[in-house]
Amino acid sequence: MLRPPGRLGRLGCCRLAGRSFPRTGGVLRLANAASRGNGSRVEDKEDLKQVWAHLLRRSINLTVLGQQVSQLKGPAYSCRLWHMAGPKASPLAQVLICNSDTAGNVVVLPNGCLVLWDTEEDLRQRMLQLAASCPANRHGPTTIGAVQKVLEGDYLPAESSEPLASESLDFVYEAAGKETRLDKNTGQLHVARVAADPSGEKGALQQAQLELIAISLGLDIAVRLDQLEAKIEEQTVKGWQALEKEVASVEERFAMSVTLKDISNRVFRYERMIHEMRYELNAAGRFLDSPDLLWENPNEERLHDQVVRHFDVKRRTDLLNERLSYSLDFLHTLGEHVRHLYSVRLERMIIILITLELGVGVMGLFTGSSPHSAAK
Repeated sequence: MLRPPGRLGRLGCCRLAGRSFPRTGGVLRLANAASRGNGSRVEDKEDLKQVWAHLLRRSINLTVLGQQVSQLKGPAYSCRLWHMAGPKASPLAQVLICNSDTAGNVVVLPNGCLVLWDTEEDLRQRMLQLAASCPANRHGPTTIGAVQKVLEGDYLPAESSEPLASESLDFVYEAAGKETRLDKNTGQLHVARVAADPSGEKGALQQAQLELIAISLGLDIAVRLDQLEAKIEEQTVKGWQALEKEVASVEERFAMSVTLKDISNRVFRYERMIHEMRYELNAAGRFLDSPDLLWENPNEERLHDQVVRHFDVKRRTDLLNERLSYSLDFLHTLGEHVRHLYSVRLERMIIILITLELGVGVMGLFTGSSPHSAAK
């Protein structure tokens, strides 16, 4: 879905309104691991790190989550909520970025996607449970007790923290001043370091933050496509099996007791489900559309497109569309078959009624009277 180039104002100094959550001594950095060494050691190219993207079942209240993450004691995080410039109807209105000097960075999108950079497994699980306890537009009692358990280091028993889908990328840190890129040969991200003291490098730090967001948006597309692929697979297989079972019962020689109306209704529901999934794939999902944030930031759009190409999003989307089209063609054929069975059944009923009428007339001739004449 193309949009006019002038729709988004220049984001120079990004035109991003940042709001930091209060924290004593918290400093916002893109590459915390880069600042940890303070230049005392050289990063080994083979020292691979990982960035993980997880998709939760519900959208996330970024304001509440930012406040809760800022209260964590170990590790300590500094969180900032970015308000994106662009139309109010944009699906990406806010992004939460949390940075730590001793742990990895966390980027949270309002649709329920968490992108965790260079974090330990235990901390990833803790972040997932904390995010699951801060759903957006939640009605009813709050989850203060649940949040407190996470802040104290305990895990929640809720299954909602189990991600629907996950994706990961390997990455390494490069020297400051180098270009952040994704190597198409190795599939590794090369992330440029940020100076340990960002006080004099505000523009560079903000540029690094935008790069972090752009890569995270690409991972968000990949993880949402994973979830939709699994959903389409499950729904189509389940509906296909149910239809095959009913069609097999219809094709029996004396299956007059089978209700064709039920089969017709099931075909209609299946067709509607496929149309809904196709809409989610091609329109609502925005898998092939660059976010508004990137329209006037060519460097960040380049990074986003590299991540999207790495996960082969276009080809996978085309394959899903072909699969849905094949399912619709099959349902059209099945619908025609059901209508034909309706006609055959109606013809049989008419023939049976005519046969009964002829039988009654013949019986009247043998008995010397006709039921029609008797009625007169």
